[in-house]
Amino acid sequence: MTTDIMPESTMQAQMTRLRQFLSAYMPVAFLFGVVFLALALIFRDLATGISGVAIIVNGGILLYALRSVRQGKVQSAIVATSVGLLAGGLVILLAQPFLFATLTLSPLLVVILGLQYLTIQPLKRLIAASGLCSVIAVSVGHLLPQGFIASTLPEWFRDVLQIGAASAAVVFVMMLIWHFSVLLNEMLSSLRVANRELETQQTKLVRTNEQLQQQLASERELLNLVSALETPVVSLAEGILLAPIVGHIDSRRADILRSHLLEVVHANRTRLMILDITGVTTIDTSVAQALMMTIQALRLLGCKVVVSGISATVAMTLTHLGVDLHNVETVRSPEEALERLERGEPMSHLRQPLMNGAEMRAFLPGLMNGNGAHHKA
Repeated sequence: MTTDIMPESTMQAQMTRLRQFLSAYMPVAFLFGVVFLALALIFRDLATGISGVAIIVNGGILLYALRSVRQGKVQSAIVATSVGLLAGGLVILLAQPFLFATLTLSPLLVVILGLQYLTIQPLKRLIAASGLCSVIAVSVGHLLPQGFIASTLPEWFRDVLQIGAASAAVVFVMMLIWHFSVLLNEMLSSLRVANRELETQQTKLVRTNEQLQQQLASERELLNLVSALETPVVSLAEGILLAPIVGHIDSRRADILRSHLLEVVHANRTRLMILDITGVTTIDTSVAQALMMTIQALRLLGCKVVVSGISATVAMTLTHLGVDLHNVETVRSPEEALERLERGEPMSHLRQPLMNGAEMRAFLPGLMNGNGAHHKA
């Protein structure tokens, strides 16, 4: 459990809990230190005096830790508190080894405290230091039961100190466990809130995705409608259709045009399709080839195709591109095609196939000047 993965609200609650814990523990440490010093004076026992000084120093370290928490330095406060507990425990153990059974709990308490607040690397170092202190405490307790300093405390009072120290350790453990459980509950509550927020976001994303899918489907329908409107097919007579093409033609639109015209011709059993490209201002090689493929595909369905309204610009472009339009029948306008049909002229005589490149170059000046003499058989 590390502070770098906690939500901001949880970290604030954590710091509040730590301040409360240190505020409660610090005066208790000073009180125990004063009591030990008083007992040292009463019984003239140096070892008890050393223990009292160690406890008071530990209280001072707790005061520093409390100040660090108020400044937002949580990990510094935990490290200082842990060092104070371990060092103070070792000093008391060396002075009064008969308390080793209780003091061996200090490393465990330090680890429990560090688990709640430290990140991985400081926690590893703290666990290693706690393990070393545990080994030292057990070794001193067994190898030096009398300690380095002879104690003048009565035997019965040693028992009282052991009971008091054990009771204090139990209370401290209970406080840490309670603190730990409160922190866990707060973190679980934060995780539940975060989970609910994620579920809400997921629901919103699903709803947004559905809306986008619907919008995409609507856009597809609109594109299909626009494509159909871009190339309307008008029935001029039974079996005769006019498809006026207006605007810029690219590869995509050419493919749509071919597909649309094939469907219409097949559905209406059309015998003549007039492609009017009066509104087409520019054309390139790929579009010209696509247009030729469309004408050939319509012929495969048994439909004759006539192209009307070739502008001077388009004619010049087709000539320079070298597009083969010899087999394409052309007329000046759709009206001309209808007039020829009314006069009973065969469609093959509507217009001689487009001339070759040399003939087109000779023909274009007149077309550009508007006199429009078309090539005739």
